[in-house]
Amino acid sequence: GCSLIPWTIGNGIMPLLPVYAGKLGASSAESGAYLAIAYVAITLGALSASWVSGRLGRKGPLAAVGLLAVPLTWLTGQVTNLWQLTAVTAALWLLGGMGFALTSILAGLCARPEERGRVFGVLSMSGPVGALIGGLAAGPMVDGWGFAAMFLAFALAALAWPVMALLVKDMRIDRPGSEKRASSEPPPALGGMFWLLFTASLVVMVANMAGVLGRSLVMDNLGFSAAAISGTGAVGGLVSLPFGLLAGVLSDRLGRKGLLAFGFLASALGLVVLIFAAELWHFWLAISLVTVQNAVSGAVGSALVADLVPRGALGKGMALFSATGWLGGVLGFAAVGVAIQAAGFAATFLGAALLALAATGMLLGMRVGKTGG
Repeated sequence: GCSLIPWTIGNGIMPLLPVYAGKLGASSAESGAYLAIAYVAITLGALSASWVSGRLGRKGPLAAVGLLAVPLTWLTGQVTNLWQLTAVTAALWLLGGMGFALTSILAGLCARPEERGRVFGVLSMSGPVGALIGGLAAGPMVDGWGFAAMFLAFALAALAWPVMALLVKDMRIDRPGSEKRASSEPPPALGGMFWLLFTASLVVMVANMAGVLGRSLVMDNLGFSAAAISGTGAVGGLVSLPFGLLAGVLSDRLGRKGLLAFGFLASALGLVVLIFAAELWHFWLAISLVTVQNAVSGAVGSALVADLVPRGALGKGMALFSATGWLGGVLGFAAVGVAIQAAGFAATFLGAALLALAATGMLLGMRVGKTGG
């Protein structure tokens, strides 16, 4: 619940945010900058989770994050200009980034090594299920009652988030002699293979942002309704739903690197499809492929981080890996909006597909142990 609720809200409104910004007067470049700022905020939220987890635990902060998200979701539908939309969205995305990372840290602490893939596979289903529920709900609400009504409905749904957080069982991290070690020894290093995984994941997420922003702008230009635009997210969620769990379970037996590479290649293929997309089913196919990558990375990538990083640095490693998607949004949205305005949609999608292929090459160059390989 602590993962499903924010994913439902985020995946429901995300495809429509460029359209909403456009109605407030934003150009494609300004829409990209707006979303980049939102992703700066979600990145900061994810990175701050490590500090929060180490000092305040996870259960209380997770409940506080959910409670604060309620009024901010409602306020998003009350704005009258782009700067107000940017400020409120950034605040909401900051909370979301912290909430997602705290949930991942909890999962990493609770899962045994031999079941990490399955645990993160179950957790990764929150994204596709959230995309399915949010995508089916958001567009029809906007078409029928407007953006303000949609944000009010999602704010009411967010009330369940802090309730769910209070039901979570936290894990205590025993650190014998931690005070002495803090003053005399450096914390455990994350390792070179972690940073290669971090870089590859960041690059593929930058590429994915071309699909996220470009899909909405192309469909809006072609005259598709809000329901059709948000519905692509729902279809993507439905198609990718089994992939995260299946890939997570298989990774416990077959290794993680190859399955993660499969997800990266799916993203590259989806971006190629977008070059030629004109019919609704084209956009369904493209976003389904990109969403498969997100589901697989959420399960297998997180489990691989838990394999690679010492337990004493798990909070930091999980927070950093969680931030790759959001940091990719910062870089991707800022670049994609400008690229679309300067070079057009087709060239932007092609460049993004090549980036995803480069990320696959980096991933395949990793040297990992038996579990991860």
